Amino acid sequence: MTTPGWWAMALSEAVNDQKPLAVAFGGEELVLFRNAAGQAFALEDRCPHRRVPLALGRVVESGLQCGYHGWTFDGASGGCTKIPNLHDDERVPPRYAARAFQVSEANGFVHVWLGEGAPQGELPSNDYQPSGREFTGSTIVNMSHDQYLAAMLDGPECLLGFTHVRFTDFFLGDLRSEQGRVVLERGAVWSTQFLPSQFVVDYPLIVRTAVPLSGGSIRVDLLNEEELPLITLVIATGANRRGTTSLCWRGFVHEQVPARAPLRWRFARARKQAPFQVKNLIDGVAVAALLQAPSRDLRALRQPHLIPASAVV
Repeated sequence: MTTPGWWAMALSEAVNDQKPLAVAFGGEELVLFRNAAGQAFALEDRCPHRRVPLALGRVVESGLQCGYHGWTFDGASGGCTKIPNLHDDERVPPRYAARAFQVSEANGFVHVWLGEGAPQGELPSNDYQPSGREFTGSTIVNMSHDQYLAAMLDGPECLLGFTHVRFTDFFLGDLRSEQGRVVLERGAVWSTQFLPSQFVVDYPLIVRTAVPLSGGSIRVDLLNEEELPLITLVIATGANRRGTTSLCWRGFVHEQVPARAPLRWRFARARKQAPFQVKNLIDGVAVAALLQAPSRDLRALRQPHLIPASAVV
């Protein structure tokens, strides 16, 4: 079951008033769309009449119209506002309603509240303030959501990559908790460099991964040795059908240019090429070989009753 909270389910620009967008998240089948004024809505992707997916219908002025029998549903309440074969003096029974979800937008994502009752708390903050050109995308990976979060801590190189950068296995400090996320840093080097032979060194680059405990999104930053940001990437994740995981992301390059950056990295930046890759095909052999280290602490933090009394984060 998905933890109750605000979940980022789609890029804002992927939701429009022309075509409904089907999403699957934490066991919920949803359809997202906008009205002509630009307001986003989320309904259960199932017509209460014949259980046909509403995403197969179309957006109309009064809401979302089912493609099977033309029933129309209000985006805010989910109530059925029109049934074509009813006379003008006939009222639509209140029970003919689709389940509606609370929607809010922030940081370029459409967030939906999953949970009983009214939303509790504010949208998760990731301090994402892009400057310059953004790079966005979405995909579904053949990996469970919990395992994806665990791998992001144990071995993020299996899930993503930065152009001309190599991750290392050396953690720079312990796992820590910050504003609803667990944060871990590891050393990284430019792909043109050989890994140093010393066990403990000062790496020219730092990869910082911040994984949410509930809802929210993953944030990954590539930093220089002075901890100035070079690249920021935010990945919204959620459980999809049959043990898969939905991803959508946005990221950008900061103005800071490291003095020791290789020419190929500078050229790619000048050509405005995507500075990172979020993998849609994940190497199962590489994931299976990862040591379960930080992810154990993640599981404990998500289930506080499992944390030993002596543990301090």
